Amino acid sequence: MKSKFFFPDGQNSALVRKLTKQYSVSTVCQEARCPNRGLCWENLSATFLLLGPYCTRSCRFCYVKKGKPSEVDYLNIDKFASSLANLNIKYYTFTMVTRDDLPDHGVYYLKSLFYKIKEAKPDSYIEVLISDLGGDYKNLYNLLKDKDLVDVLAHNIETVKRLTPLIRDKRFSYEKSLQVLYNAKQIRNNVITKSSIILGFGEEKEEVFETMDDLLKVNCQALTIGQYFRPSLKNIEVKKVYSDQEFELFEKVALEKGFLFVKAGKNVRTSYKAYEIIKIIDSLKNLK
Repeated sequence: MKSKFFFPDGQNSALVRKLTKQYSVSTVCQEARCPNRGLCWENLSATFLLLGPYCTRSCRFCYVKKGKPSEVDYLNIDKFASSLANLNIKYYTFTMVTRDDLPDHGVYYLKSLFYKIKEAKPDSYIEVLISDLGGDYKNLYNLLKDKDLVDVLAHNIETVKRLTPLIRDKRFSYEKSLQVLYNAKQIRNNVITKSSIILGFGEEKEEVFETMDDLLKVNCQALTIGQYFRPSLKNIEVKKVYSDQEFELFEKVALEKGFLFVKAGKNVRTSYKAYEIIKIIDSLKNLK
């Protein structure tokens, strides 16, 4: 089953398209064929894909381009941040390609961009979905050490432990992803940590529940659960399409287990209705 693609149309969508073309920046909405693209763009919500369109890893489910990465455009950071700040957005969501070719895996670029946005809009919120940053604690520390720069740190577990070697690039691991989330809370316990589970690869329900438990053990607070749709014939096949009732059950169980924020459904992706986390962020502002 291929993903359904809702093309955006309207003034807000045109504004997002103009911005991405002007600064040669893509959105994960486009690159990953997100089914919510039209809805989000018309509401001036877009998840910007940073550090180029090419990923240095090859996960079997992902539609983002693989290959030799382009040079990082550090010179355009100020102008790009200024344009983003001029959008009528309070909650910014970003993701990144994995950049194993960079010593810091892209942290300097992320921090530079986020600083500029926060300078221009100090009351804004930033959520970023990161790679494992090479599994290097120093890279993660450099990204998170400054208070209130990153409000939500997302890193996706993607699938259950048994299927991880079959679905994800061999340089990713189930344990390493859990470690990233654990380390984030050790560095700054007032940062909201978030992860995502994709269903449809052949996992069992009990394995999904076990993955929830593993995420909670590392103090992950926000979770999204979505359906895998095959973006191309080159990607892994869909084993099962879950019903709305099954997604409702997963959401109910996740909330009962203790997650503070849960979204589950066929078209749910990591940044789906992410702005609703603002209330949780504000409630934790006083934590050190």
